Amino acid sequence: MLFQVFLGVLLVGYLALVIFIVARQFIPSRGPQQLPAKGTESEPPQDQPMVELLYVHKSFDHPVIRGISFKVQRGKTLGILGKSGSGKSVTLQLIVGLLKPDRGYALLEGKDLARMNERELLELRKRVSYVFQGGAVFDFLNVRENIAYPLREMGTMDEPMIQNRVNYLLQAVGLEDQGDLQSSELSIGAKKLVAVARALANDPEVILYDEPTTGLDPLARKSLSHHIRRLNQQEHLTSIVVTHDLKCLEIVADRIILLKDGVIRFEGNQEEFQASSDLFVQAFIAGKRFEEDGEEPLSA
Repeated sequence: MLFQVFLGVLLVGYLALVIFIVARQFIPSRGPQQLPAKGTESEPPQDQPMVELLYVHKSFDHPVIRGISFKVQRGKTLGILGKSGSGKSVTLQLIVGLLKPDRGYALLEGKDLARMNERELLELRKRVSYVFQGGAVFDFLNVRENIAYPLREMGTMDEPMIQNRVNYLLQAVGLEDQGDLQSSELSIGAKKLVAVARALANDPEVILYDEPTTGLDPLARKSLSHHIRRLNQQEHLTSIVVTHDLKCLEIVADRIILLKDGVIRFEGNQEEFQASSDLFVQAFIAGKRFEEDGEEPLSA
């Protein structure tokens, strides 16, 4: 009797093994389940430029930008130089999505701004701050309220959190004792610092500066430039600084682009810029006009 039970169990096991082997031939193997590689979903790849322009053209009544390309890596500062009308401010507006290229691509972390709808652009602009040339400090608000303004507009912080952020930024730009002053009571340099603090309020990833040191005396220009450099590093910002001020870029910029008539005439670091043999670069450094036909710098 026991022997018959043993044979029955053995037969059932054998049949189960046969069924399993046959089934394996008809059911494809899925292989090992792998997690997505880091950087393929929510996080961008580490080598992905934060800002990139590819063969960008932009015209109004005449060509302003003519096929420029450059990259800004995360946490780095690019300085853009050029005389008036060379396309500097238009480049900033392309980067923030205020303008769309006629041709080419303006990319933020690899995403094409021209393909974004208004809702997507609104979300993008929460990550990108813009410091205008004049500062655009609100006359009807004091310093503290100016800095708090974007935080209240966003509506993501309660009032104690807003005040903590404002206090931190006032201290960061050296205006901790001027929070209650009105715009009319501030120096031009202080207004620029308020504009920088307000641009940093919502914790952006990218900050664009349009002629930040214009209208300041040499000492104030140097002080503001050092504030910008320190805050860029402290806040881990990717930044682009458009300016005529070579001394400013010596302090703030990791790389420099020099535009001429809508094209990039030079791109490189500080040492390469100063050592360039390009006659236009040397004329720009010397503050002289440049005559293209004769290839000679002329005294201003």
